[in-house]
Amino acid sequence: MTTTRTDQDTLAMVIEAMRDMGIDGVDITPDTHLREDLDVDSAELVELVTDVAGQAPDGKALKHVRTVAELVTFLDGGAPDQPSEPIKESA
Repeated sequence: MTTTRTDQDTLAMVIEAMRDMGIDGVDITPDTHLREDLDVDSAELVELVTDVAGQAPDGKALKHVRTVAELVTFLDGGAPDQPSEPIKESA
């Protein structure tokens, strides 16, 4: 029997991986913004996806992931809605 992972399962895995990486300080919800609320940079995002998915993602594929919900969608094989401008790294 094959078990299908749900969005809630993926969300729990993401939150656990964030906590393991020391990313916390706020109540992490699907609407939490990775950059603005959690100060997650692109390298940390790649590390987070690698921890949850078990393999490194294409960094370019993550450029439109802004919220925890979009990250869950990405990890579940979907593509988040693409905003008009990708995330820009601060200098």
